[in-house]
Formats: sequence, structure tokens, C-alpha cells
Amino acid sequence: MNNANGKLLLINLIMLLSVTFTMRASTNMLMTVVPVFTKYVINANVLFVGLTATLYGIGAMISNVVINGRVNIEKTPRIVTLFLLILTVGIFFYTLSSNIYEVLILSMVTGLSMGVIQPLLMTITNVIAPPDKRDRYIAAYTASLSLSLIFGIILEGVIVSSIGIRYAFVIFLFISLTSTVLMFSLSTKIKMNVKKKDKIKFREIINKASYSLKQGKVLFALFGNIAYAFPFILLITYGSIIGKEYNGINPDIFFYLLTLFFGVSFITRLVLSFKKVRNHEALMYVSFAATVVGYLLLGIDAGIIMFIASLLILGFPHGSIYPTASYYIASSVDIEDLNIIYSVFILIMDLIAFLIPFALGVISTIYNIRIAIYITAVPMVLLLLTSAFFNIKDNRSIKKSPVAQKKSF
Repeated sequence: MNNANGKLLLINLIMLLSVTFTMRASTNMLMTVVPVFTKYVINANVLFVGLTATLYGIGAMISNVVINGRVNIEKTPRIVTLFLLILTVGIFFYTLSSNIYEVLILSMVTGLSMGVIQPLLMTITNVIAPPDKRDRYIAAYTASLSLSLIFGIILEGVIVSSIGIRYAFVIFLFISLTSTVLMFSLSTKIKMNVKKKDKIKFREIINKASYSLKQGKVLFALFGNIAYAFPFILLITYGSIIGKEYNGINPDIFFYLLTLFFGVSFITRLVLSFKKVRNHEALMYVSFAATVVGYLLLGIDAGIIMFIASLLILGFPHGSIYPTASYYIASSVDIEDLNIIYSVFILIMDLIAFLIPFALGVISTIYNIRIAIYITAVPMVLLLLTSAFFNIKDNRSIKKSPVAQKKSF
């Protein structure tokens, strides 16, 4: 029986990782190709480039407010299937888009889908994972994310350099469709074995969210993840423009260089999936330091070598912060409440995700992108310090409480 259960768990995990792989390749294509498409095909200015990312973030935020917290956990696989289908339809209409207004509408629609899919997939990962292996399941999930990013970016580079930017939507339409079909198959097999609950009321969502945001480790994870959004969004939204305008790197070459960033991230997550982390806090702090160094290097106009160096450095915290933060969150709340807590977590991330590209776009329009990097580095560092503050405060409270000490990390 144990062998049968273990085999079923492995099959479910492999299918889930396959869905994650194809889904993330598709959504990352939208995040990286749409800005290039907007700038060099639609010929919109840099402010509209940032606006596509802003609306993408708004769509994701709406999902977290209206949908995710209300999803009954046993229905999670079917909801993910539905929104993968919506994402696929959105990519199809990108192939036909011809003006900035169509692109902006599609950015919000696909953002709406992404806002549902990723946090609910993380919930599924946590539910099917044995408690003693949860951190490794999360690391495997995030390693699949990183591997898909490498695959996707290389494919994007090949498509853009050989047949054109618009054809990226055509190719990834079929990849997104594959993800939808895989998830539909998985939804018929997977069992979300958690305690059944009555329909969740909005007030209950608010109460649970409020409770989670008072926990030190959750805040440690949240602020650390928010801070890393600065370099990630900068690279995804404006990286090709930075490379083109300052280092003479064509967009297709930029996509190939971005594989270095995602390659380091994948290696980091792969190691975390096989090797048990003894000190999660130390890993977070080292990741914070790498985030600051890599972000500041992006602002130095010193040619392609410095640009590559910043990509390599920033790849490490991209691989380490998200799975570590997810581990802290999953270990801090009841498993039946994960949809709510992850939705709050992603909601706040989405809010930041649409503010950052807008702010970078405005500052870049007034000055330039490099000045925007240094100006936004200030709030990024403050967020990292805030994250460390909540962790230190929580550690002190744990030492004072013998009961809490049993739950310490």
C-alpha cells in the first residue's frame, strides 16, 4: 500500500511539474515578448511598454481579490484548468493584435489568468507533498519553473531571430494548450485530501489574511520577495531595452543572455530540491546581499561583461528567495488555508508588480533607465531591511516563548 501511494505521489508530482513547466514557459513568454512586441512592432513609447506590465499586474491582483481566496481547496485543480484555457485563448488573440489598445486589454486578461494559476498550483504542490518533504517539493516545483524559463527564453531567441517577434505567440499558443490538456488530465486523478470546509465568507478571508500578516516569518518572506521583484521586473520588462540602448544588444541576443540568469536560478533551485537546507535564514540573508549587488551593477554603463555579471549574480536570489519564502509561508499556516494565504501573498506581490514598471517607466521617461535603477534601489533596500527586522523580532519572541520554540525554524 505504501509503495502504491508512493508511486501515485510520484506520478502526480511529475504531471504537476509538467503543467508547471509548460505554464511558466508560456507566461514568461508574455512577460518578455510583449514589451519587445510593444516597443518594436507596435512602435509604442517606453511608457506604454511599462503599462503593459502594469495592466498584467492589475489583472493578477483582481484575481487574488475576487477569485483565489474563495476557491474551495478540493476544486483547485479544476479552477487551474479553466484559467489555463483562458490564458491559451488570450495568447491566440495576441497573434491577431495590431494596436496598443488591443495589447493593453490582452495584458490584463492574461494577467487575470496568471493571477489564479500560479498561487493555486503552489497550493496543489503543498497539499500533495508529505509534510517532512514539503520544502523539497516546493524546491522541485520552483526548479521546474526555472527550467521552463531557460527553455522558453532560448526558444524565444530562436523564434525572434529567425522568423519574427509575432510568431512567438503562435508557437507558445501550442505550449499553453499542452499545459491546459495536462492539467485537465491531472485534475481527474489528483485528490486534495484536506478537511472539507463550508463556503468561505469574505470576512473570514480578511480575518485569516490579517492573522497571517501578523506572523514574523510570513512578513520576513513577504518583504524579501517584494524586494526581489525590483530586479526581476526590471529585467523582464526593460532588460531588452537596457541591452539595446546601452550595450548594443539586439532583443534576440538579450533572450539568449537571459538564459544565464535563469540558468543560475535553475541550478540553485535544483540543489535546494535535493539538498535539505539547514539554515533558511542564512540563505535568505545571502540572497538579499546578492540582490542589492546585482541590481546596482545593472545601473553601471560598463559594457556587456558587466551586464552579464549582473545577470549571473541576480540569478542566485531568483532561485533561492521564492522557494524559501514559500516554505516559510507553508510552515506558518494551516494547509486548508493555503489558498487564502498564498492569494494574499501573491496579491501584495501583484500590487508591487504593477507599481514598479509604472514607476520605472515614468522615471525613465523623465531621465533614463539607469537613473531609474538607482532611484528605485532605495525602496528596495528599505524593504530588505524591513524583512530582516521582522525576522529578528520574531526570533526574539520565539526565544521568550517555550511553546513557540517548538514551532521555530
